[in-house]
Amino acid sequence: MNNFTPNAVKEQFFERANDAIDAGLFWRGNLAKAVRQKDIKGTLSGILVISLVLFLYVWQHMQVVKLSYEVQELKQQKQQLTNEYYYLKYKMGDVNSMARVETIAREQLHMDTPRTDQVVILDDSYSVLPKWMTFWKKTATVGVSR
Repeated sequence: MNNFTPNAVKEQFFERANDAIDAGLFWRGNLAKAVRQKDIKGTLSGILVISLVLFLYVWQHMQVVKLSYEVQELKQQKQQLTNEYYYLKYKMGDVNSMARVETIAREQLHMDTPRTDQVVILDDSYSVLPKWMTFWKKTATVGVSR
């Protein structure tokens, strides 16, 4: 019964393919039907569409993982910069403190506290015009009121 004619080989192939499909080795129904009808174009396009969908799903998942790593890295960078900001703010307060300024003035610049005879108190009244012009201002207002 070894018949090697093309039709006999084809029949044996389909028979074994049907047995494999019934055994659950391949997709049930659609693949066997496509092979029987010699719908290679439809089968390949179906496989291509499924492959494309799987590729897009995997690509999307990889992008989500990549972006989550970037977000985690940026969160760490933000935390580091926040810590640095508060540290520098603390150091700035320390550098600008009056106690530090006084210590530097006394120890490094050898300054002393001024005595009372060294202090000059200035008049704090504010005038736009200099003192020598106040005379002219007074005479100008007297002349206008006449």
